[in-house]
Amino acid sequence: MIFGKKEKISTLDDVLSSSWKSLHKGVRNFRHPFYRPALATMDGNKPDVRTVILRGFSDKDRTLICHCDARSPKVSQIQGNPDVSWLFYHPDKWLQLRLSGTARVHTNDKIAESQWKKVSLTSRINYCSRTSPGSPMGKASLAPSSFLRDKAPKLLDHPEARKNFAVIVCRFDQMDWLLLKLTGHIRAKFHWEDDRIDASWVIP
Repeated sequence: MIFGKKEKISTLDDVLSSSWKSLHKGVRNFRHPFYRPALATMDGNKPDVRTVILRGFSDKDRTLICHCDARSPKVSQIQGNPDVSWLFYHPDKWLQLRLSGTARVHTNDKIAESQWKKVSLTSRINYCSRTSPGSPMGKASLAPSSFLRDKAPKLLDHPEARKNFAVIVCRFDQMDWLLLKLTGHIRAKFHWEDDRIDASWVIP
C-alpha cells in the first residue's frame, strides 16, 4: 500500500508511525493541515465543535495540547464533561484522523506556566481582552482606536494576560484512521487500555 510519494503503509504499526509523524509535523509547521484540527466538546447534551491550533503532541503519553482563553465556553464544557474528540484532515492525502479521549484544563500550574512561556508576544494579545470570548459587540471587529484602548496597553501587563490563559491537555485512548482512495477506502481503529492496545483493520 502506497501512502503519499514515499511512505509505504502495509501494517497497523505503519499506520501508527505515519500518524505520529503527521501529528508532530502539525505542531512544528503552521502550514501543515494537522496544525489546525477541530476539537469537539459537549455542551450539556449537544456537541460543540471549533477549530483550534495544535500546540503539543506526545505519542509516548498519547496527549494533544491546545491553548485557549480561560473564559471561553469550552473550558466550562470540559470541566463539566471531559470527554472530547479531535478531527484532523489532510486534503492532499485524503486522510482523516479522529482521536477521542478525556481532557483537562490547566490554568495555574506548571503545565500552564510552561506553555505560557512558549506563547509569542503577538499571540499574547489574544488574552488581553477585557470581555470574555463570545460576548456581544456592536461592530464586526475592533476599530484601531478600540484596539489601542482595550488590548494594546495590556501587552506588557503580564499578569493581566496570563490570568486569561488556559491549556487544554487531552489524553486520547481511541483513534480512527481513514484513508480515502478511488480504488477503495482503507480504515483502521485503535483502542488503548492502560498499556495494552487493540488494533484492527475495519470496514470503511
